[in-house]
Amino acid sequence: MTLPRFHAVDPDTLSVHATAVVVDGAALLLCGPSGSGKSGLAAQMIAGGAGLIADDLCLVRRGVPPVVAAPPDAPAAMELRGLGLVPVPLHPAAPLAAVLVLAPSPARLPEPETIPVLGRDVLLLRHPYRFDAAAKMLIWMAAHRPG
Repeated sequence: MTLPRFHAVDPDTLSVHATAVVVDGAALLLCGPSGSGKSGLAAQMIAGGAGLIADDLCLVRRGVPPVVAAPPDAPAAMELRGLGLVPVPLHPAAPLAAVLVLAPSPARLPEPETIPVLGRDVLLLRHPYRFDAAAKMLIWMAAHRPG
């Protein structure tokens, strides 16, 4: 799995093909190619108490840590494969806690990885989209609460 590609919008803002959710005030970017399960994992996490920042396209703004936001024209909805677009309220921007790449993990207990985002190292996680991914990510986010 290749790493997510961030595209410069301006010197302080990047765009990325990803879905972002927020848990306890921290954002998680869900990255992977189309059909990898980004929206499905986000839907499961939202059912478990997370909020939606944006589906399919996100902005990352310079900050300490970087901040994830929806594009100004983002619909308050998400695509649920097989069901269509479903209204979902968008959560305001939130500090980025980690980037999750929907791909097999390199090890059962992987060494910590980071990815540079706007000059900051952000935690990089790898996990395939499968039945337990949402529960694992909600537990991981609760354990890595900022502050």
